[in-house]
Amino acid sequence: MTVAGAIEFAKKDGGVGWRDAITPSLDETGIYVQDPCQTEPLVTDMTVMEAQSKFNAWISSGHYEKFNEKFEKVVQKDLRMVHKSDFVIVHLFPDIPTTGTIHEMAEAWRLHKPIYCIWSDAKSKLSKWALYLVIDSGGMLFDNKKQLTDYLAIRYDKKIQSLRVLIVQSVKAVFRIIEEKIYMYRLNKIKESLKELYEPTKEEKKDSTEEATKGEK
Repeated sequence: MTVAGAIEFAKKDGGVGWRDAITPSLDETGIYVQDPCQTEPLVTDMTVMEAQSKFNAWISSGHYEKFNEKFEKVVQKDLRMVHKSDFVIVHLFPDIPTTGTIHEMAEAWRLHKPIYCIWSDAKSKLSKWALYLVIDSGGMLFDNKKQLTDYLAIRYDKKIQSLRVLIVQSVKAVFRIIEEKIYMYRLNKIKESLKELYEPTKEEKKDSTEEATKGEK
């Protein structure tokens, strides 16, 4: 899964803080976390805060081509993370505008991936469009990080997942047996029908025997 949220306008730490706080709980559950703050340096060769400073400088000086060339890699990388995720965690803050997060939410919605949103601080200012994406994706809303991690620990716990898989496999096995029984029943019925169709009746056998007897005479 990926943890989406403001980076560009998170002036204090570039969105690193809340991601670092939530990751250990997810790790304990066995959920693999894709953190854009950790992967961004791989495509920009800069830390998150250094990259934001450089992007702002290019934009201010009108070097849009340099900005676009480098920022495109960030966009593609973040969307790839959504594509590779089973679900997306989003933390929205009321006073921190974000466009990239909404883009990632829309992409997750388009791919039918649940969006789990921490929104306690943003309830009064949450975009109705963003709220729709969360609900329609099959996701949920949470008041805080602990509420979210407690839910995910149950929903995506490996042991529980294994039990679910076992149950599903058992049900499928039962249905396969039933389908096989139905198939054999229908096959036998067809054989009986063909046998009745092509097997001569008693009268036909009698006539055939009488003709054979006459022939011998």
